[in-house]
Amino acid sequence: MRKTTPLANLRRARTLTQADMARILAVTQQTYSKYESGRLVPSPDMQARISALLGVARDEAFPTSMEAA
Repeated sequence: MRKTTPLANLRRARTLTQADMARILAVTQQTYSKYESGRLVPSPDMQARISALLGVARDEAFPTSMEAA
C-alpha cells in the first residue's frame, strides 16, 4: 500500500488529477507525480505556486521533510 502524502490529499480534496495539476503548472504529469511522491522536491517558487493553487500555506502542502535544503 502506498503512503499518501499531504500534497496528494490536498489535490484530491479539490477533485483535481495529477494531469490537471501538471497542465496548470506547465510541467509534465511525471514531474508532478514525483513532487507528490517526494522523489523530486519542487523549487521554492514552484512550492509557492502549488500552495497558492491548492489554497493552503506552503508548510501545509510541503511538510518540513519535503522542503528543499
